[in-house]
Amino acid sequence: MYIGRFLVVGKTREGKVFGAYRVSSRSFPNREAKKLNENTIAILPKNLNEMFKNPYITYNCIKVVDKTVVVSNGTHTDFIAEKLHFGKRDALTYVLAVMDYEKDEYNTPRIGAVLDEEECYLGYVSCEDIRVKRINLKNGKGYYLGVYNACSIDESQEIEIEGETAEEIANYILNYKEFEYPVACAVAVIEGENISLAIKNRN
Repeated sequence: MYIGRFLVVGKTREGKVFGAYRVSSRSFPNREAKKLNENTIAILPKNLNEMFKNPYITYNCIKVVDKTVVVSNGTHTDFIAEKLHFGKRDALTYVLAVMDYEKDEYNTPRIGAVLDEEECYLGYVSCEDIRVKRINLKNGKGYYLGVYNACSIDESQEIEIEGETAEEIANYILNYKEFEYPVACAVAVIEGENISLAIKNRN
């Protein structure tokens, strides 16, 4: 099944909270996840000239602010992170409403998540609707939200989660066979005062 870019929020079997983002792409597969610093992971084209072909293919996909993780499929990652003083739900809702869906040929939805050890919010804005919802995470489970064929917040969109470290989860989600055209994956795992980041690229 092709669901395009997607994110996963959940808990490991031992109860560690995580947020993950995977690029799945048919149009721009020559991209990679890159850790910019201890708080930020970006999606970048391998050939930087491709940035000029499409404004939506280069962005930060994970940003950590204090003990909170922001995950998204576009430039709204940074804006959500900047608005966290509003609160998790309100920052996500505000930015999705203001920035709206991507104005490309597919009207690609913007998706996002804001989470810490205590609470998690998933949200999206498409050309048809906008929704933000608090999600109750369960050990060993992950909820996914994709831009194509999976742009809804529904408990049926649940997968089993393998791994306990950020590296193990990144490898697992990148290679999750049910979802096609994997390119790159980024993961943040929250463990008390520490948040660990990891990336995994297809090539």
